[in-house]
Amino acid sequence: MKKYLIGLVGALMHTGNIVAQEIPKGATTLRAELGQGFTRPRGGPELYLATLQFALEKTIVPEQLRAGLVAGAFHPGRLLGGFAGGRATLKVFQLPSLLLAKAGHVQVLAEYLPLVYVPSNHWRQWVGVGIGVETSNLLGIALKFHRDTRTPTTYGQVALTYNLLHKSPPQDL
Repeated sequence: MKKYLIGLVGALMHTGNIVAQEIPKGATTLRAELGQGFTRPRGGPELYLATLQFALEKTIVPEQLRAGLVAGAFHPGRLLGGFAGGRATLKVFQLPSLLLAKAGHVQVLAEYLPLVYVPSNHWRQWVGVGIGVETSNLLGIALKFHRDTRTPTTYGQVALTYNLLHKSPPQDL
C-alpha cells in the first residue's frame, strides 16, 4: 500500500509535464455524433428527430478554435434526409484538471448547413448554434438548435459525440 501511495504522489508531482492539450496545434478530429430531439414546424406538432453526423475539424487557433465540415443524415418524423455544411467550435471555458489530465472544456459551436435535402420536399438551409462539453478530445455531449431559413421550422437535439481519430497519450513517464 505504501508503494502505491508513493507512486501516486510522484505522479501528481509531474502533472505539469503530462497534461494533455484539449485542442492541440494542427490536430484533426473526426467526430461521430448521434443525436435525438425534436422538430417543430410553425403551427404543427412536435415530431421526433434522430440524427447521425460526422464532423471533420482542424485546429485553427491552438487551445481555442476548430473549424471544418459536417455531413450526416436525419430522420424528422417519417422522412429520411441528408445535410452537409460547415462548423466552427470555440472553447469558452476549461474545466479543472483531474489527477494527471485536463478534465475537459465547455465549447460553443455554430453550424451553417446550406445543403439540406428531404425527399418529397425542397432543398433547405439550416443555421444552428449549440453548447457542449468535451472530455479529453474523445467524448462529448452537445445541446444544439437549428432553424430552417426557408421554412419556419425549428430543430433541437442532444447529441453524444465520439472522436474517431483520438490517439491515446503515451504511457511512459
